[in-house]
Amino acid sequence: MKVEEAERARLYQAKADQLLPVNGWGLQGRLAVSDKDDGGSGNFRWSTDASDSHMDFHGALGRGAWTLEANQKGAEITLADGAVHRAESVEQLVQRVVGWKIPVESLAWWVRGLAEPGPFKQRDIDDAGNISNLVQNGWAIVYDRYRVFDGLSLPTRMTARKAEWKVKLAVKSWTLDDADDVAN
Repeated sequence: MKVEEAERARLYQAKADQLLPVNGWGLQGRLAVSDKDDGGSGNFRWSTDASDSHMDFHGALGRGAWTLEANQKGAEITLADGAVHRAESVEQLVQRVVGWKIPVESLAWWVRGLAEPGPFKQRDIDDAGNISNLVQNGWAIVYDRYRVFDGLSLPTRMTARKAEWKVKLAVKSWTLDDADDVAN
């Protein structure tokens, strides 16, 4: 039996209401970013709490490794050779140092299977209340797979595209702070 659109929207909102109070989360998996000319892929860890975000990326054979720290004061990226770069915004820093023109702040919502607050052009929700397709801020996000972690359905495969840019994420594991309080 097909779940009606209003019921799918209600299920999505119930999921969002469970996820939004989670103070911190982390994921680990593989990340691939490409444009029409170049790209990179490797192992990826991302953790965040109410005010700080931390990312580690290690490309194939250790190439392209970097660590990113971000908070309200700005962002700092440390490369494998020890070089440190700073900027006021995460997007500025990642574009300038790594060469990736990707919406890191929006991805913090999208990787959790949530639309970023604000307008979106399209949002398709499956019968379980998970977003299957989202078009927001000029990016088209397709969710291929979800899995339950700490009682919540979270994406394990997603692809975001805008013009020549493509971001693919395959998540092996999720951790949710305060998940016991949220999932019950």
